[in-house]
Amino acid sequence: MILFAAGCGDSTNPPAPADCASVADPNLPSTVSYQSDIVPLLTSKYGCTAIGCHGSSLPGSAYSLASYSGLFIAGPQAAEKGMCSVRPGAPDESYLVWKTEGRQGILGDRMPDNATAMTAEDLATIRQWILEGAKNN
Repeated sequence: MILFAAGCGDSTNPPAPADCASVADPNLPSTVSYQSDIVPLLTSKYGCTAIGCHGSSLPGSAYSLASYSGLFIAGPQAAEKGMCSVRPGAPDESYLVWKTEGRQGILGDRMPDNATAMTAEDLATIRQWILEGAKNN
């Protein structure tokens, strides 16, 4: 007699894609600029866009910060958690914030990896930019 045990559900199925539509208040003024404030943090200050990190077309993590549009394409870690990389208007639903803050529940290490953690001021800048709608301004 052969016994066959089947599990309930398939644990290899990824979570449903997150709803990443903007929930930003359109009346909230923009105080943080992507070009003037966010790009310098990600490039020169923390080196997040270096080749081999998140800056080339084939970054090691499969999440690219090389362009504005790349910020919004969920990398495999965010997708595995069923989260948005960036959800405009909702920093606490944005995996980018989770990774840079080193929150409990992230996959892998806090970012930037093998570098000094972002300052509270820089984290607040990223959070505010996302809260204001993560505009390309």
